[in-house]
Amino acid sequence: MSMTSLDKATGSVFDAMQSTTEALIDAVHGFDVMLEKSEPDIKATLSHVRDTNQRQADELRSFLTSHGRDAPDDGSYMSAVHEGVVRARSFFTDIDKGVLPAVADGQRRLVSSYDDALEQLAKRMDELPRDMFDGIHTILTVHRGQLEDTVNRLAVKHRALDT
Repeated sequence: MSMTSLDKATGSVFDAMQSTTEALIDAVHGFDVMLEKSEPDIKATLSHVRDTNQRQADELRSFLTSHGRDAPDDGSYMSAVHEGVVRARSFFTDIDKGVLPAVADGQRRLVSSYDDALEQLAKRMDELPRDMFDGIHTILTVHRGQLEDTVNRLAVKHRALDT
């Protein structure tokens, strides 16, 4: 496979991974504000989700740069949106257990972002070297599974606080 065709094959996959990285960074920025304003009974849960998103963003950035791609250091305009929503919400009400379903929805959107990247990978499967395909597939599926676990833990925590 020529370098040009490999670049073409990896382009859409790496672009999707860059978008996922930005979405993770956006989420982290929202959590940073949320943690400042959150009630003690959910602070550890929010901190765990934030740390998971940060670690995943760091791992994706590292993967992308190790393959010669630019990796976003900052999120998108959505970082400001997330921060604004959290600040507005905290102005009117406490950041308490009631935020957990919205946090779970945000994590589901991140799962969808991983699904998009996996879809791009599947489309290019035959064009990528096997070791590159395996590396990308592993990081994406592991991260996606971690986010699904996070969504489930958020639901359990919300139910526990409701009783």
